[in-house]
Amino acid sequence: MSDAEFSLIDEKIGLFGGTLLLVGNVIAMTAFLLPAHLIADDGLGPEVAIAMLLVILPVTFSILSTLQIGGAMPAAGGSYVYGSRLISPFFGFLLPWIVIPSIWLGQLYLAFGFAEFVSFFPTFDWIPMWALMYAVMIPFVVLNVLGIRLVTQVQIVLVSIIIGGMLLFILPGTLHVDTGNYSGMFESGTGPFFLAVVSLSIAMHGFGLATDLGEELEDPVTNIPRVLGLSAVISIGLMVALVVVAVGVVPTEFYVENRDAGVAYAAFEFLPSGGAYVVAFAAVVGAFTSLNTLYTAYSRQLMRAARDEAIPLYFAKLHPEYQTPYRAILLLAVPALILVPPISQTTPVLMASVLAMTSMIGAIISSIALWNLPKRFERRYEYSIYKLPLPFLKFVAVGSALVATVFLLGVSLELGWVLAIILGWMVLAYPTYRYRVCSLEANKDVDLRRRMKSLHDYEEERAEAGSRAGQEQSVDTETDVDSSSPAED
Repeated sequence: MSDAEFSLIDEKIGLFGGTLLLVGNVIAMTAFLLPAHLIADDGLGPEVAIAMLLVILPVTFSILSTLQIGGAMPAAGGSYVYGSRLISPFFGFLLPWIVIPSIWLGQLYLAFGFAEFVSFFPTFDWIPMWALMYAVMIPFVVLNVLGIRLVTQVQIVLVSIIIGGMLLFILPGTLHVDTGNYSGMFESGTGPFFLAVVSLSIAMHGFGLATDLGEELEDPVTNIPRVLGLSAVISIGLMVALVVVAVGVVPTEFYVENRDAGVAYAAFEFLPSGGAYVVAFAAVVGAFTSLNTLYTAYSRQLMRAARDEAIPLYFAKLHPEYQTPYRAILLLAVPALILVPPISQTTPVLMASVLAMTSMIGAIISSIALWNLPKRFERRYEYSIYKLPLPFLKFVAVGSALVATVFLLGVSLELGWVLAIILGWMVLAYPTYRYRVCSLEANKDVDLRRRMKSLHDYEEERAEAGSRAGQEQSVDTETDVDSSSPAED
């Protein structure tokens, strides 16, 4: 299929806008919502703080992998492209197969957190959970259909509120931390601890946005590494600090009694009531920012898969006025809206765990793609502006896969049945993929596997531009070294 058969997005966002989109996507609701529920619902103690610190490990591997692959092969819907081009067409097909139901659940998780923290405010505590969930989901579906520039403008305001609310909790909270609240760790056992690590690692979902935006970033080869680095320092630093302080300012028994909006109730212990409500409002806004970018990121994966016809080409169509993949957005949004009433009665820990498990599986797939990059696309790796030395690249690939596997095995001690369902769903992907391959070949004379192994023309041009820039940078460095040699002698 030629590029002319679909439209490319021509709206662009810069380094600042991309960083804000990522920060809002990563911080989300997790640090505000999950600690109290993990303690109250799953019997965990202060080891929740250690679990949050351990999340840095898979996130670091995820960022390094995304930096290298995204810098060498920038493309909209990057995760899908990397699975299909760097491993095999089936793995490209597998990613949207996993993504679609997990993003349905992701929206519901964020909307649940929004509803819980809105109910913290006395004015709204009478409104049913399901109604509050609808109240946040529907506007952001509309917003994302209206366009990436509007999404970014809204994000600037929302992220500022989140960071302000988190700092309001963290900075004075550090003065009220009681180290005795960190005693009694690991009394709940191995399974619940791994459940905490895996559920809190849902932040890994957020960093993939940098490569999924692809063609909508100005100068993506250069800006993808910058956006990832800046957003990682800001978002992970704030999340770790918030959880560590939240565990330290009150005993864990406090969260058993104040499970819903627990961090906001903890803020009452050292902040005036107005300050506690600001913290709660920051948590509410955390749901805004992640919903705002959830549709942005994963609709691009579906759009890119539809361009190949791995899923129907129907979902690649852009809105004629707003230049957004509105059909892909609706595919992600409508089923989730239908599921709101039953989900409003469940626990956010289970939803977060399912999402994090799919992230871990995605990390294993990404690690294989990273390992294959220097062999499959040697030139783009060699001249990538951001280049991991080959031994370190292999270390990151192996380390990422190993950490994800260990975490999956650990959480299976507590939620083995959930992991079995996810793996069963993945097994069903193969006959569906084979049917899609045969159907396209018979009805449209399209070789799907061949199409999914190569980049489109515009992606080739962008990748080649990045390779040339990297090559020129390499030549300039060599020239500088050569010209300085006589002086050194």
